[in-house]
Amino acid sequence: MSFIKSSSVRWGVILLCMILGTWLGLFFQRFPATEALFSNVVDFTIDIRQIDLIMIRAGLLFAMKINLGTLIGAITGIVITR
Repeated sequence: MSFIKSSSVRWGVILLCMILGTWLGLFFQRFPATEALFSNVVDFTIDIRQIDLIMIRAGLLFAMKINLGTLIGAITGIVITR
């Protein structure tokens, strides 16, 4: 029996659990005992520091990190939504 009926809420819960799991994985990377276990599998960054269009200055930074905590968070989110 599912507690969450809406599919958009389900995806939101799974995404939230993945973000929290990634943060937990980044936290565990700071300790020598768990550093190797929670190392980043994907570490992707696009960084455009400054775009100057005469009247507007803007910048863009997109970074994605995937580690064991992301996987644990995704599984936890799927279990919660079932």
